[in-house]
Amino acid sequence: MNKTKQFGALFKFQMTINPFIWFLPLVFGIPFFMPLLTGFTSKMYHPGFYSLLTNQNLFFVAIFGAMILAPEKFQFGATNVTSSYFGSEFLLTRAIDRPVLYRAKAALLYLLVLALPCIAIISSLNDPNLIVNEYSKPMQQQCITHVQGSVLMPAELEKGLPPLISVPRGNVLVAEWQFWMLLIAAITLQLFILILYPFKYGKIVFWALCFGLIFIPMFYDLNTIGKNSPSLNERFFFSFAAHQTLFWILTALAFILTQLWCERRFARLEQ
Repeated sequence: MNKTKQFGALFKFQMTINPFIWFLPLVFGIPFFMPLLTGFTSKMYHPGFYSLLTNQNLFFVAIFGAMILAPEKFQFGATNVTSSYFGSEFLLTRAIDRPVLYRAKAALLYLLVLALPCIAIISSLNDPNLIVNEYSKPMQQQCITHVQGSVLMPAELEKGLPPLISVPRGNVLVAEWQFWMLLIAAITLQLFILILYPFKYGKIVFWALCFGLIFIPMFYDLNTIGKNSPSLNERFFFSFAAHQTLFWILTALAFILTQLWCERRFARLEQ
């Protein structure tokens, strides 16, 4: 069987052995579609940048990654049951091209993690422009400086209403940002899993790193509250908005190099 057919067979096997995993992307749905739901109930809903850019799903990427890529090593609880439930024990005891096996696992992870963000980008094309409520003057300046075409709406200021910023293609930009964050999380996750796999305490280190990377930025953001300064997440977003081409080129390179390295690393690991 050639590699393409083997990849298709392995991918299909993983999709069918545990139909429960297809409910996992629903976890990602609420943050992406909440603005749409609130828009149906209130046309005056204008979230600030902080709420727009915050992604509550990053920790679920770690859960899905451990569940799909290496449940026999990084899942807590009944490891043998979990491993069998996701077909890991069956696959790892067969004469299979191991890099292709890992590629199929990674493809399933990317599909589960990025499917809804991709749909959100397509959905945002129907209403691309964004009007956002932002009280912070530094944030207003950041937006006007880094997002081409964004302007304050003076009519709202004259009426004594909260300041609004009109951002051309802002809904698309925010959806692309959420997609990019989850993609980077999935790429980074694979590196953690494959580096830590052989070590005795790899599971503990893995989850400690995941919690740290998720909660440390939150503490940084809490320190910015009341200081009228952009959070770490907002700083990254405006850099992304100003240099999208560079961001996507570097991300594509990171994706390719990480995938190749992980496949070779997985092939050398003793299971």
